[in-house]
Amino acid sequence: MDQAKKAAESLSANERKAMVAAMVRYLIFSDKKKIPVKKAQIIDHVPGLKDNTRVFPVICEAAKSELNEVFGFDLVETLVNTQRYFILVNTMFMDCATWKVSDGQMNFLVLVLSVTFMKENRLKDDELFLFLANLGIERGRKHRQFGDVDKLLNTFAHQRYLVKEADSNQEESKKRAYIWGWGVRAYIEIDSMQVIATLARIYDQTAAEWASEFKGMIDLHNEKRAAFIK
Repeated sequence: MDQAKKAAESLSANERKAMVAAMVRYLIFSDKKKIPVKKAQIIDHVPGLKDNTRVFPVICEAAKSELNEVFGFDLVETLVNTQRYFILVNTMFMDCATWKVSDGQMNFLVLVLSVTFMKENRLKDDELFLFLANLGIERGRKHRQFGDVDKLLNTFAHQRYLVKEADSNQEESKKRAYIWGWGVRAYIEIDSMQVIATLARIYDQTAAEWASEFKGMIDLHNEKRAAFIK
């Protein structure tokens, strides 16, 4: 960072300000589809940065502060298939209770996060689709509200709401299966207590009963969230 600061001192205040503004605009624009972006992509879209790559840490830190203070976003670095990406996440929890039936995709996400949470954040393919089938959501059949379920799951994995890993314990003769878990965006934007409330409704129990049973998982999720937004 010291070298980056020295490099940044060679630029005028207006040049640094313009780079920060361009980075903020690009990251917000990219976030419309919630797709992670590479460092190289940011450099390509911020005028002047390609010729001054050493100042990237300084410009990025300033953009991160502006995104948080002005727009309420946190800029987070995350790994996607061993490559580092940047994503914007909302530092305020989503209020799942205000979602309407028309918010079908997000309602589906909470269902998946709920059962994943119940399985201690390691949910196998067959467990996931058995849970969904019990709710009338069948794999391979287009759902009237959620559409193509496999495609939707992959979209959420791409957006980092979910983590999708190959099941290393699977028999070679069988079709490839996956393990599902919470992604960095879910940890930051989705309150685990709202997930508890969803599970309570599904299983006709009180949220207090579920919160008591899964207190350890709730504490772990809160710790992970704090680590991501530190």
